[in-house]
Amino acid sequence: MSEVLVRLQNEIEYISKRIEEELLSFFHRLPNDDLTNIIRYHMGWLNKNFIPEDSYKGKRLRPVLCGLICKITGGKLEDSYPAGIALELTHNFSLVHDDIQDKDLLRRGRETVWSIWGTAQGINVGDAMISLAHKAILDSGLDYYRKCRLIDILDTAIFKLCQGQFMDVSFEERQDVDIEEYLLMVQGKTCSMFEASVEMGIVVSEKEELKGQFITIARNLGLGFQILDDILGLWGDPKVTGKPVGSDLRQNKKTYPIILGLKERPEVRNIVLNKNKTEEEIEYITQLFEKSGIKEVCKDRVNLYLSKAREIVESLPLDKDSIELLLELTYYLESREK
Repeated sequence: MSEVLVRLQNEIEYISKRIEEELLSFFHRLPNDDLTNIIRYHMGWLNKNFIPEDSYKGKRLRPVLCGLICKITGGKLEDSYPAGIALELTHNFSLVHDDIQDKDLLRRGRETVWSIWGTAQGINVGDAMISLAHKAILDSGLDYYRKCRLIDILDTAIFKLCQGQFMDVSFEERQDVDIEEYLLMVQGKTCSMFEASVEMGIVVSEKEELKGQFITIARNLGLGFQILDDILGLWGDPKVTGKPVGSDLRQNKKTYPIILGLKERPEVRNIVLNKNKTEEEIEYITQLFEKSGIKEVCKDRVNLYLSKAREIVESLPLDKDSIELLLELTYYLESREK
């Protein structure tokens, strides 16, 4: 294991731990009612009977990215925590609503909020998380200017996220989605929150002259991240991902590998587009697409976007250690399995 990777892992572990502490402290000040406890369940702190439980909480990637960017651009790490809380709550709002829209029964290996408490309450829980994201910033000790900037960035990202999710859902009813439309959808659904994470980090550190470069880096990270997510959605290990094999096929999603597969293997088009695919058909399609080289093409595309991000990272006016850390982050994201 390289020295840079060890350093990155230490940074991620430290920021993740501090964000977790800040999140718990923030929620400690909130009511002990059913609505808030369902949020606590989704965040991995309680079981469905509202008894404390330490379950998998996700990667906390967005607040980690925000904190890391803040720190390496000369800001105080602790100043990034309110933005980190807001980013994590916003991300999880989108997951709660996404599970409703996709009718997913599992998230991080546990029952989804809507599958336990119903669709209506799932919507309420997601909506509440958005208000709490704003509260985390507004209740912070940051100055008025930075609070306003952070809220503006967050709200812009939420709107773009909803635009992307709207496109993603609409694709399920279509048979003619192309790669360009897919990429536009991903720029909203995934890239918007990556871009917000880095932009909030540099707003907190007051190095906004780096905004353009960091947003371009984040956009490429987001595109690579989502295509890798699509790969895991077809071929990932359910024990690791927490979702069943071929979940995107089951939901009629138009992900990068599925769009490519429809183009390369038109003979299975009717099976892929059928909303009532059997488990045998799903297994057949995933194996066929892999044998046809679709998985490898997708991996190459992930590498292309992350390579673009690396090129810009290398041009940043930062010290050598910071650049090495950011480069290692791109490789770290490329190797994830969930």
